[in-house]
Amino acid sequence: MNTFSRFACALLVATAVQAPLLATAQAADSAAAKAVKQQTLTQKNKALVMKAYQELFGDHDFGALDRYWGDTYIQHNPYMADGREGVREFVEKMGYFKGPKQKIDFLRVIAEGDLVMVQVRQPASPASPEMVVVDIFRVEKNKIVEHWDVMQAVPADATNKRPMY
Repeated sequence: MNTFSRFACALLVATAVQAPLLATAQAADSAAAKAVKQQTLTQKNKALVMKAYQELFGDHDFGALDRYWGDTYIQHNPYMADGREGVREFVEKMGYFKGPKQKIDFLRVIAEGDLVMVQVRQPASPASPEMVVVDIFRVEKNKIVEHWDVMQAVPADATNKRPMY
């Protein structure tokens, strides 16, 4: 076997051995890039929901609905209609704007991808007792497009004295 043949053979073997390693490294880079992209999206959606929540419920700004809620907003609360107008009607009905403006105290904020969950304590209002609320929002293209919630009044005569939050 001449020198050229040996060199060609060695090059072929080296390429065959390194190809799977290269593919594995590229897959790892791709997975890492996806994880970074997912984390960036998660943080962006978390910030958007917190800002929207503060502006609507804390600052009493109905303009937040146009800025942060999507055209095809889907509501899973059985007492609210779909769309921005459904949110507006519910907020008015519950009397949220009758109390003073406030900084929202986010007790917990958990986010993953397009889903953001917030837990807040709502002070008593003329139309509602003190409440602990968990809202889950789905964000798409920088707009809140879907919502689920669980609301529970804070009882005056709780069996245990631990806070609900």
